Amino acid sequence: MSLKLATSALLNTSKIYRKVMMVPPTHYDVIHQNLNAYMDCSRPVDKTKAMQQWEGLRDTLNAHGLETEICQPEPGLVDMVFSANAAVVLNNKALISKMAAGPRRHESNHFAEWFRKAGFEVEELEKTGKEYMFCEGNAEFVPNHDLSQYFLGWGQRTAESALEPVRDYFSLDKNSVFKLRLIDERFYHLDVAMAPLCLGHIMFYPGAFDAESLKTLYNAVGSEEKLVAITEDERCSSLVIPSLSQTETRQLL
Repeated sequence: MSLKLATSALLNTSKIYRKVMMVPPTHYDVIHQNLNAYMDCSRPVDKTKAMQQWEGLRDTLNAHGLETEICQPEPGLVDMVFSANAAVVLNNKALISKMAAGPRRHESNHFAEWFRKAGFEVEELEKTGKEYMFCEGNAEFVPNHDLSQYFLGWGQRTAESALEPVRDYFSLDKNSVFKLRLIDERFYHLDVAMAPLCLGHIMFYPGAFDAESLKTLYNAVGSEEKLVAITEDERCSSLVIPSLSQTETRQLL
């Protein structure tokens, strides 16, 4: 990813969002093989380096005007650090995720408790009673630069059927939410395949999506000039996933 694109993504974040919820990698480890295409239990985690990287990210966000709120990690829940998966969050409401990855499902109770204590209205997708309605939070729910459009990723870790409950819970106009199918297991969440930039531009990796979803994306944006296609090596990890309240904007990371 070029420095120009990375800077644009960060500036977009700092202009719209004010607070970021983060979970430190205190208990982070790779103990579950094949949760995604990159996990390898034979390679030990450098926990000191992981904490240094996390602190560097936190400090960078703070330096650009974003406050950070900390959700304390739970022993044994090694992936809580990936807190964008915790819930879909918007307008001071949190729809707690139902994880497709079995080892991560116990995270949901802890995240639900954190959101309640933070003053959010909370609903739990697990309680819908629909066994296969998986949705992995704001990692799959990506807005455009001015929050007038929302993109929901599905096909890898989130079910297509999650679109309706997400849209209904947040009372979103059906014409403002677009579903995008992810077809490459390396791009298992939408936020590693696309990221909104300033002024309505969207950075994305075309190979992550099927043909119909690419057409949907082009039609939604309305201008090819605003779509910034990147290469596989430049694929993005989004920093711009919002959670809005009346007086402040929060974000999961």
